[in-house]
Amino acid sequence: MGVHSGEENGAHILKMQKTVTEFTIPFGAQPGYRLEYENGYTFVFVPKKGGVFNISTWVKTGSIHETDTNNGISHFLEHLMFKGTDRFKVGEFDRAMESMGAIINAATWKDFTFYYVTGPKGEQNEQFAKALDMHADMMTGSVLPDAEIGPQYDPFDPDYDGPKRERSVVIEEIGMREDQPWTKVYNAINDLMYPVGHPYQRDVIGTREIIGNIPRESIQQYYQQWYNPSQFVTIVVGDFDLETLEPDVLKAFKVLEYPKTQRGDGASLDDVFPQPSQLIGKDAPREARVEGEVGTSFFMMGWHGPQPDDIKGNIALDIGAQVMAGARSSRMHQNLVEKPEKPKFTFVGAGQQQFRLGNVFFIQGNITEPDVDGALADVRSELVDYLSNNPITQDELTRTLKKMKAEFAETSETASGIADAIGESMTVAGSMEYYLNYLAVLETVTLDDVRSALLEYLCPEKMFTAMLLPQAVTEASPAGV
Repeated sequence: MGVHSGEENGAHILKMQKTVTEFTIPFGAQPGYRLEYENGYTFVFVPKKGGVFNISTWVKTGSIHETDTNNGISHFLEHLMFKGTDRFKVGEFDRAMESMGAIINAATWKDFTFYYVTGPKGEQNEQFAKALDMHADMMTGSVLPDAEIGPQYDPFDPDYDGPKRERSVVIEEIGMREDQPWTKVYNAINDLMYPVGHPYQRDVIGTREIIGNIPRESIQQYYQQWYNPSQFVTIVVGDFDLETLEPDVLKAFKVLEYPKTQRGDGASLDDVFPQPSQLIGKDAPREARVEGEVGTSFFMMGWHGPQPDDIKGNIALDIGAQVMAGARSSRMHQNLVEKPEKPKFTFVGAGQQQFRLGNVFFIQGNITEPDVDGALADVRSELVDYLSNNPITQDELTRTLKKMKAEFAETSETASGIADAIGESMTVAGSMEYYLNYLAVLETVTLDDVRSALLEYLCPEKMFTAMLLPQAVTEASPAGV
């Protein structure tokens, strides 16, 4: 890249121990490199020919490291990260990236928060150099100005007429989410599947009360605790040379200014909170019914799944979900939506979410008739048939494997797809192995693997069910199924 000479930086690099690991990227023409420094910072470089680059930084915190008093702070901070630094005032980063045709965005989830830039690198890599400089400065030097945060206020006070800055933007976003049917039913099943006090029970976006009242000092403290190189995984995908790229990245992220590891509180959450399914007692509630201003009913059935680093177990359940209810041609969609003369459902789907402390498998759908219990009985009947009487066939497995290989290849074609896959693999599954070995493991999955995984994890006695019902239905429905 050669934007900085690298000579001065190179001398400092020698003073910090690091481990360099070379790896093979699926469908990649050149090997990638993972550089891990003694202060905890991780830099991943994936060479990719072409004029497009991707820079993404994954922060090892999300709602998993929040508390009942600051729930939603990770997402709030994500909004505030774009509000300027000492070097770049609010809006400069956005305008600069837009002017070069780059795309910027960020996302917060339970296990991580990440920020990225994708764009053309320029003839002499000048646009990449500018993007790297500004992205890293945002990550390490955000000033979180009071004027952009906005004053603390009661979001339920109808008489409040003070300034409403980013605090109000997030509060309005929370309000919109609260009105979404799928958010309501997801939160209901989430409350069932995790015990009180478990970090996964809290909603990522937080509450209006907390966001309305959390002081800037708390946000600043959280930023300082988690937004430093020891908590960063930076991934660069593009047509660069590692020898000149590495010193530029280290300088941009001020990595050498953090000589010692600075781990945030909660780094050992895996020890504090084991597999969530182990924490749910046999007598714990397994069903929840909530009401809302909806015209039809929504449901979710959930099970605790394998650990995120169990590649074969994950793939087996993903295959099972695809055949069961993953597309229009899937069994449940055909039997419950397409074929009936008077279908009870407009939609039935299935899928798996990966979490650092254990995955979750869902079946969900939209019910159009008042007899919700009868409709759910149909879903359970389809599930029993799929698990026992009429299990997945070799033809279904072959077609699904072909589809999953194509989807994986498509992900690996773009700089952003590669970076996203690596980042999620490292922050959720704990290493790059999930992404790097995915294709090889996919080739080994058998019918027995899929059937065994489905029987192991989707047991009826391990199922949780949440329903969102129209108010009239809630009043008329019996207490249990």
